[in-house]
Amino acid sequence: MAKLIIPLTAFMIPKHGKLVKVTLNEWINVHGVKNGMGRHIAAGYKKRIQSKIVAIVDQAMVDGLGPIDKNTKFQLDWYFPNRRTDLDNWTFTHKFILDGFQEASVRGKVFLPNDNLTYVASLHDDFRGIDKDNPRVEIDWSNKNEEFES
Repeated sequence: MAKLIIPLTAFMIPKHGKLVKVTLNEWINVHGVKNGMGRHIAAGYKKRIQSKIVAIVDQAMVDGLGPIDKNTKFQLDWYFPNRRTDLDNWTFTHKFILDGFQEASVRGKVFLPNDNLTYVASLHDDFRGIDKDNPRVEIDWSNKNEEFES
């Protein structure tokens, strides 16, 4: 079993002078921008968020974390700063996380070769509580044949 921690600040983007969390609601709002600009804005958000995730994963790999194998089950434990955003809005960020995992590479080893069903067998999310000082998602994974510890 392996573990990676991503602070929820990785999913925040400056917008109009304040930090905005890019959850599903914000993603939908951005896509509603007129003249097709929403897609371009969203692509910029995705690129910035993924670059933060890639930096975290690359450092973990330098520190000895190995690549993800086939048939992997993921457990995501969410610690929020407050109760203002629903779990389903945060879990939308799976897209950023898994795409960032695919971009991460150290010494020629890609962290996650693909996020298709060959590598990602399941995603399971749990809300674990409020942590105002350290909001984060803790990601554990194991081979499909292993069991998660409680």
